[in-house]
Amino acid sequence: MLRFLSKLLGARTIEAETLGILNLCGDGAAGWAAADKAALAQLFQNVKESEQQPPGCNLLLLYCTIDNDGSIVGSRLGLREIIRDSGAPVVVVASPNSGESYKAGAKERPYGQANLVMTIDRKGEAFGQFFQKLFGEMKRGRSMPAAWVKLAPQGPHPAQAGVPDTVFFCELGPLVFR
Repeated sequence: MLRFLSKLLGARTIEAETLGILNLCGDGAAGWAAADKAALAQLFQNVKESEQQPPGCNLLLLYCTIDNDGSIVGSRLGLREIIRDSGAPVVVVASPNSGESYKAGAKERPYGQANLVMTIDRKGEAFGQFFQKLFGEMKRGRSMPAAWVKLAPQGPHPAQAGVPDTVFFCELGPLVFR
């Protein structure tokens, strides 16, 4: 029923074929990458991992440090180029960065659009649990924005337990995974 409603409301269906993991932080993010892979791999048919080039995928988990000027430490590519090269319609910057660096790094370009999530604080295990629930909801036919609001209600309220601190740019609108 949810899948039918999502189609009726204009949600675009994306194959949940490949989870991509791009770790540009090396050992500094290896633990996060392993934990996130364990939490999310069962939702996808394949997992591609890289420490240099963006893997082609449907969901990209990106571990990187974004400088205050928006550049990515250790990469010749910027955030939008990484999104473009991965082809991922859903991208999560899974390593924490400051809001200021995200402002500079997320500048709109005529390429590299995605439903983009930027992490400020992973809040330990809450990160993997939240995204496992979010992408599970999307596989059951609930659109990404609807699933997001269900799991992390919006509005003025204190910080929510069990929800990482993130910023969500819904650039591609309602997407569901199949």
